[in-house]
Amino acid sequence: MKRKLISFLLLLPLLLSISGCTVPVNPDMPVVLLTDFGTDDYRVPRLKGVIYDTYPEAQVIDATHGIASFDIAAGAYVLGLTAKEFPGGFVFIAAVGAHTSAGEKSLVLTNNKGQVFVAPDNGMLTYIIKDMGVKTVYEVSNQALFDQPISTLSFHYLLGKVGALIASGYNPADIGPAVTSTVMLDIQEGGITDGKIAGSVVFIDHFGNCLTNIPGETLGEYGLNIGDTVRIVLDGNSIEAKYGENYNDVPTGECVLIINSLEKVQLSINKGSFAGIYGVKTGIKVELHWQYNFMVITIAD
Repeated sequence: MKRKLISFLLLLPLLLSISGCTVPVNPDMPVVLLTDFGTDDYRVPRLKGVIYDTYPEAQVIDATHGIASFDIAAGAYVLGLTAKEFPGGFVFIAAVGAHTSAGEKSLVLTNNKGQVFVAPDNGMLTYIIKDMGVKTVYEVSNQALFDQPISTLSFHYLLGKVGALIASGYNPADIGPAVTSTVMLDIQEGGITDGKIAGSVVFIDHFGNCLTNIPGETLGEYGLNIGDTVRIVLDGNSIEAKYGENYNDVPTGECVLIINSLEKVQLSINKGSFAGIYGVKTGIKVELHWQYNFMVITIAD
């Protein structure tokens, strides 16, 4: 999925460097971790060690460490879903694909819900910025907070230290200067366009289900009914699937199109991995259109 820069010109009056205002300092904020570190090596325990060493009273919650390695698009999507369910007063350390781009900055963002996000400037904050309203954004650059040059610090140490400081009541405005732009993922919004339903795969879950950003209601608007057969075209191959209400509407091993609990279109295999069998990745485009009385779903880069 492509990344692009987006300007926060409309947010400038709210940025601390311009308005002179500060967000309230809220001590003892729980820390939520969301990473692609996995749980079978040293990165998660080291991250937690940095947090507790900086702030021994920290409350640490593991959201997930199972985001696929370097899958920033999936990480950004899950971060958005997670933050939506949490109340205000939480600090999120979101480390997916961190420090994989030359000159990548680290950011501290506060939103209108009273949440704080510490993340690399690589697109991880896309859904937070797009859906939740931004109050302030700062670049982590205050060298006085660290005993080594920031450019030499590992990302688990940098993000863990900053997240712990914020959780302990440190003012985000003192982390570094306010910034007016950040990296955003180029997301194709799901919906009906030019007579076709179009969107993209935004997440692949543990079971290999392909979650799209296409609203489920568009299927009915487009004339597709439960029980209809659809054709999925992928890499030149045609796969038959059924539009069902749940996985068991088709025999084990067969493809099914359902509306998931997020009210989005999902491509699945009953007791199987759609993504694993057909090699689908996050960011891939999905298009639905009628052809010869069949709904055709085209999946392509």
